[in-house]
Amino acid sequence: MEELRVQGLAVSYSPAGPTALVAVHGAGDGTRDSSPLYRHLHETLPAIGVGVATFDRRSEGESDGKPTRGRFEQQARDALAVSAALGTVRAGLWGFSQGGWVAPLAATLSDYVDFVITIAATGVTLAEQMVYANRRALERAGYGPDAVERAVALRLGLEAWVHDAGPPPDLAGAIDEPWFPLTYLPPSTFDEEAKQLWIAEMDFDPRPVFASVRVPVLAFLGEQDSVSPVEPSAAAWPQDQATVVVIPEAEHDLTLPDGSLAPLYEQTLVEWLS
Repeated sequence: MEELRVQGLAVSYSPAGPTALVAVHGAGDGTRDSSPLYRHLHETLPAIGVGVATFDRRSEGESDGKPTRGRFEQQARDALAVSAALGTVRAGLWGFSQGGWVAPLAATLSDYVDFVITIAATGVTLAEQMVYANRRALERAGYGPDAVERAVALRLGLEAWVHDAGPPPDLAGAIDEPWFPLTYLPPSTFDEEAKQLWIAEMDFDPRPVFASVRVPVLAFLGEQDSVSPVEPSAAAWPQDQATVVVIPEAEHDLTLPDGSLAPLYEQTLVEWLS
């Protein structure tokens, strides 16, 4: 594996022939080795002639620059810069979760991209997704309908306040509830600049981006995804552009109930790329 610097980004690259794939992060940890899915790409794809590059998101790990988490176009342009620096004949982008928005977006910004692969790319806005995720998280943790509805009401109230359509929600009144950490809500309201960042991230609609992609797409979804709604996410892709594969029994990260990565994911990934 080679270690590279591309416009201040720290990159790990496993070269293999004329094709290379650049992986794009989800909304969580933005380092190049933070997910078993990244390691799986490095271990699996070079053997079939597809190089793999993973990189640290700006301000994370060993990469320089201002933070780009939630700034989708900036992340897309960074992924394109890494891809161009590899100098391969064919270039692909792979994105997990929120990276499943960034990779297709990058493909619409450059003619250099030849294919896109997504894992758990949500087909609704992040605001809609978080309502689904909050409800599922509390239900899976064993909380009853009263707690679930209160958590959902807080999130909807925060969305209304951010858009100047309602009063500030009572976040302080819920912060000590045992279920509050499962909501990923802030402990208090925030200033105008943070409001605009929130709107840019939460209101982003991936569907027009998906419709604008003009290269082949392989879109994986886990049947038991507890973070993102599966049916609207599958339906968001144009049928003539994307191959959508729903992995039975798989979670958001395509792991099975025993914690292992679904074999059908690797099998389909390798066959499609080959």
